[in-house]
Amino acid sequence: MKDVKIIIIDNRGRIVLPKVTRKNLGLTTNSQLMLVSDSETKEIRITPIGLRNESSLIKVKVVMKDIPGALAKLLDIFAEEGIGLVYSEAVIVEKDKTAVWTAISENPNNIDRLKNILKEKGEALEVGFSPLD
Repeated sequence: MKDVKIIIIDNRGRIVLPKVTRKNLGLTTNSQLMLVSDSETKEIRITPIGLRNESSLIKVKVVMKDIPGALAKLLDIFAEEGIGLVYSEAVIVEKDKTAVWTAISENPNNIDRLKNILKEKGEALEVGFSPLD
């Protein structure tokens, strides 16, 4: 069931999710939401996410070859390492040459180890991690 509401941003930049929306989605106090904004299409998407309380999030940016199966290798590594993904987007930079995969994931226990695995097993060209702002 879709629910359409018009909401207003207050003078401090806050929005209020209507009670019926919160109830329909099972949202309560301290529910976690992910906001994705797209400046090109002028769209905002808010999605409920369920993280373990001890989880912190990190942004991962990987430059890879634009070849079939390249992204699947990277995703397999995350699965093998037991690292959950919250958001993922891949963009071709130069057809048949390079692509960039950006993901928001749970913070891995050992970033340097994961970086090495992504480069060796996943054939990543470049790997960067940054805190989620």
